[in-house]
Amino acid sequence: MLKMNPQDTARRDFFDAHAKGWEERNYPPRLRLRLEAMLERVSLSEGMTVLDVGCGRGVLQPYLRQRVGATGRLAALDFSSAMLEGAAQRYPFVWPLLARAERIPLLDGFVDALICFSAFPHIEDKKAAAREFHRVLKPGGRAYVIHLEGREKLNAIHDRHDAVRGDHMPCINGMRSIFGQAGFGHIESDESADHYYFCAHKED
Repeated sequence: MLKMNPQDTARRDFFDAHAKGWEERNYPPRLRLRLEAMLERVSLSEGMTVLDVGCGRGVLQPYLRQRVGATGRLAALDFSSAMLEGAAQRYPFVWPLLARAERIPLLDGFVDALICFSAFPHIEDKKAAAREFHRVLKPGGRAYVIHLEGREKLNAIHDRHDAVRGDHMPCINGMRSIFGQAGFGHIESDESADHYYFCAHKED
């Protein structure tokens, strides 16, 4: 684990304290329908190894399992132990990783795809995380950063809470710069008032 500063500690404590009931509060049925639609834009297939970064209590896991099948492997990473324990208890097929996105405990080129859903703003060092995303992906793999809110709304929501105040989503141009510097090639992105989609390809 990386050394944590006071803001990191406050952020982790916030998510630990709010883990119970997180999905019920934040992902009602109407949002789950939107999540399913968003995940149609994520290119997955049977047998893939997929890393869920900032997994929370595992909201993505049923959808990922459906796409990678029984032969696929799913790893879930979070730096909140309470969130990760919830994901591991609910989905025993998941390989839980208690770690930060800036230092992912996986070998180089281990995963076919990486998804960071509703978590990227909370990463302290986004440039370091992007480098790690690139490192753990296989050549040809893709890293996805997705949200069900637009950037302005998302940033405003975070600024209501002391522990995550300032945890902002970079603009699309900022993301292109961060991931380009990390070594990614082709990038696809778009955003609106109610969604944020970013996909960076690791070249073959």
